[in-house]
Amino acid sequence: MVWKLSDLCLQCVQQNLHRYPDLGSNLTTLHKEMLIERLSCHDRFFPEHLGCISSNLFTSSLRHINLQRCSQITDPVLQLLGQSGCKLEVLVLNKLDNVTDVGIQAITSGQSSLLVLHFKYLKQMTQAALNHIVAPKLWSLKLVHYYNSSKVWVDAATLSNFLSHNPSIRVLKISINHELIPVIAQCLKGSLEELNTSFQMVTDESIESLADFCPNLKKLDLNGAKSIGKESLIKLFQACTQMVTLDLGYCSRISSPPECEVLWTLPQSLTSLSLCGMMLQDGDILVECITRLPRVTAIKLCGVPAVTDDTLSQIVEKIGHRILDLNLSGIGVNEITDRGLKSVAKYCTHLDALHISMLREVTGSTLMPIFTDPERASKIKTLAANCKKMDINLLDQIMFSCPNLDMLDVSGLTSVTDAMIITLADHSPKLTQLNLKGCKQVTDTAICYLSGCCPLKSMCVSGLHALTDKSIFCLASSCPQLEEIYLNGCANVSPVAVQYLKDCCLHRLYVKHNIPNASPNQLMAKNLDTGEFCRADLLTGFK
Repeated sequence: MVWKLSDLCLQCVQQNLHRYPDLGSNLTTLHKEMLIERLSCHDRFFPEHLGCISSNLFTSSLRHINLQRCSQITDPVLQLLGQSGCKLEVLVLNKLDNVTDVGIQAITSGQSSLLVLHFKYLKQMTQAALNHIVAPKLWSLKLVHYYNSSKVWVDAATLSNFLSHNPSIRVLKISINHELIPVIAQCLKGSLEELNTSFQMVTDESIESLADFCPNLKKLDLNGAKSIGKESLIKLFQACTQMVTLDLGYCSRISSPPECEVLWTLPQSLTSLSLCGMMLQDGDILVECITRLPRVTAIKLCGVPAVTDDTLSQIVEKIGHRILDLNLSGIGVNEITDRGLKSVAKYCTHLDALHISMLREVTGSTLMPIFTDPERASKIKTLAANCKKMDINLLDQIMFSCPNLDMLDVSGLTSVTDAMIITLADHSPKLTQLNLKGCKQVTDTAICYLSGCCPLKSMCVSGLHALTDKSIFCLASSCPQLEEIYLNGCANVSPVAVQYLKDCCLHRLYVKHNIPNASPNQLMAKNLDTGEFCRADLLTGFK
């Protein structure tokens, strides 16, 4: 991959902004917004440059502001931004440790055009910051507080007042006490379409309040709601006839009879269903509850004891022709084998996502028909295939048969080689996510080649002890869109090289790099002949 000229130009500008006194008049609004975000990502909001940033970039034309994980963003910065007269439509503030209610009120006051508002992990934010936000068009709201205070940071009166001034919210992600769910339901009513909060301690009364007031719910994540039972869920399903996405993972109370009979009443409108971790034993109920859903295309059945070769075969025989996303990862009591996967290969002819991780008895050999058929293989975009007994012939086939592959997870497979990854790079040019954790045969050769072929955004290469700084520099040169990388155990990768990679990436790069045995004498220098950075302390004759 190569850098875009526009990205190179913007990177040059962000590093030398103070040298362009009249830059603002020559930049489009889009480029100003991009520069503000990238200055934040690379911690370049230096106090001495704040005047230049404000005069050139903080203008009334701004519509989208995204500031994340930057300690240099303070109340004065947000006050200057608010004074610019911008009419924001999107505002994202994430992990800004030095921002208080003063700064939040400065940037949100009078912003009546807001459509998207995300406040995530703002340490010093209190409920008082919500009192001045009035955005009648607001449709997406995230209020995620730190875990140690998430249950007490906002009370019912403040939340009710805030929602009454912003009644058009359709998508809500919020960290609150479960007792406030009825407040949300009564305030947002028919506007609410998606609710994401902590349901672990939720009661039947809260679920019934959603049924009473929110008939237009389309997406609901009840993962871990261990106390809710059949009657409240039946009432919810009967009321919410437009629900398309439902997660019932780890809802332990409804995993046993007679409570599990609620699964017969699942909304017919569902297109995505997760039963992950539900200890359901009754195979007949499992088959019937899924096959009676006429629109379901995505199913997650990780760790469900009722999933066996026989029940899986019954499900895919009836509805396999319309399943697009099938997740069978995890170890169940009655674990599926290649016999069950043979039915998947036979009946699931339109799969674009398949997860078969941590299945002890699976080799995957019976999935070969999916990957030897060019038409079916070209549909695969997401694939997690890291069972320890994976057939090497299947792996070879996967590497060159999926031209539209976006995510691949083969972590833990020691049979994966450099040659396989090079083949993957040549035949999957759209790959953005790759998990190679523990693939010990993979070296710099494969990673460097891969970085030049695929637009990588997320990588896990933890435990690849052969990797050196060479891989990091190749990623820095060729993968500017990289957003996260996991390097735990890569002792031959230096912190200096990792910092260089972080500086080169366009957005803020999340790095996990624990190396307990790293050399304390590492020194990086630029090779004037090649232009590449290298470990100077390893050069012959270096002192």
